[in-house]
Amino acid sequence: MDPDKSTAGMTSVRNFLRGRKFPGTVRMTRAGDETPPEVAAKPASNAASAGTGVEVAASYVEDRQKRSLAGEPSTSEEARGHVDDAHLNANVTQLDLKNMAVSPRGERATSPTERTNHAREANGATTPKQASSGTQNTNLRSMSDTRKAKFKRLLEQQVVDLDALRELAWSGVPSDLRPTCWQLLLGYLPPNRERREQILERKRREYRDMVPNYYDIQAAERSAEDDTALRQVIVDVPRTAPGVPFFAQKQLQKSLERILYLWGIRHPASGYVQGINDLVTPFLAVFLSPHMEGSVSNETATDFPEEVMICAEADSYWCLCKLLDGIQDHYTHAQPGIQRTVFRLEELVRRIDEPFTHHLESEGLEFLQFTFRWVNCLLIREIPFQLAIRLWDTYLAEGTRMRDFLTYVLAAFLLTWSSQLKRMEFQELILFLQRLPTADWGEKEVESVLSRAYMWRASFHHARSHLSQ
Repeated sequence: MDPDKSTAGMTSVRNFLRGRKFPGTVRMTRAGDETPPEVAAKPASNAASAGTGVEVAASYVEDRQKRSLAGEPSTSEEARGHVDDAHLNANVTQLDLKNMAVSPRGERATSPTERTNHAREANGATTPKQASSGTQNTNLRSMSDTRKAKFKRLLEQQVVDLDALRELAWSGVPSDLRPTCWQLLLGYLPPNRERREQILERKRREYRDMVPNYYDIQAAERSAEDDTALRQVIVDVPRTAPGVPFFAQKQLQKSLERILYLWGIRHPASGYVQGINDLVTPFLAVFLSPHMEGSVSNETATDFPEEVMICAEADSYWCLCKLLDGIQDHYTHAQPGIQRTVFRLEELVRRIDEPFTHHLESEGLEFLQFTFRWVNCLLIREIPFQLAIRLWDTYLAEGTRMRDFLTYVLAAFLLTWSSQLKRMEFQELILFLQRLPTADWGEKEVESVLSRAYMWRASFHHARSHLSQ
């Protein structure tokens, strides 16, 4: 490339970025520059397919929290993830932002400073790293307290600013505030505080009335279709959240059974479909959490009072209705919503990492073979349950855009293992994708996925010749 044109391109990009709030730390390099080692591990963007030399990803979550704590407002355009298409055509080869990808760390030589610190540790002395770690932990606690205070101020308003709540909740919701936040984000609770108690009482009463009218009836009173649906629910409930002992309790399983059966007969366009059972579990876990001693991950034998149980059950039912209103075609005949999402996912992955897509095609592996369950259960079965709840903070904060954002989350999730998967043959691919190595994941890994998903949506969503609708 002509050096003058290259310099002009870099200047153009700097001018474009000047004064803009952009998630993360931006590093620009010319084509031909040595790629920094921390960037080399990232999945490669397909410049030809995307029509750009941009390789995009970001630690958006961390940046969003920092800006929120600093009191910096976000524009509505940022909140919606809109980025001007101009940056797609800029002459940039790398946008290196923190927490880009999750990859195993290799062995490396220790520096003299590190060897000195190891000697100090052996003698029981405090190393600079340990002191820094203590300071960092204090800062993190302070940031957490500050974020929680912001949530509380929002929730104490006479009329909650839902846009501000979505902006704050996108990066995660404090566990004790999650029940109220989720109900507000889904529209189950009204923003006006004065009306909430009245709405809750009415909706819970409606649910209580449905149970004896539709569920607690004689088998002879059920239609053949309803009887078949109930039998399917009874089969599926014990298999729900198999790695979470909390849902093995009879009390929880009975609640699940009622919720799923009632939802199915009240929504005849789809009826009950396998996979919906998984979507109830985050709601039950979150709405019962104020009455648990520990977390849902280690809670095994809590006997909840009947009133507590029926209220959480009713709230879970209505929130499930709100959630599925936006994705009901995932569960209607032939599940066209899932097929459409998988098609768009394959298109997106092809644009981000075309060699990866070509490898799957050469091995005869179709996206639908391994992503159907991901879409059907919104990734709940692919990661530890507590992390699925964190993921749902962002899902619900997305509101009506959740269906679209899911495609980008799935792409970021899949391409976490791009380099490994490219070295595998068909049988290895199937086994790996059916049992992904996420058991040891923490919030950092989930936030890395969300960061990349956010940046890819910002980069591709408004580009020309985007994904087919």
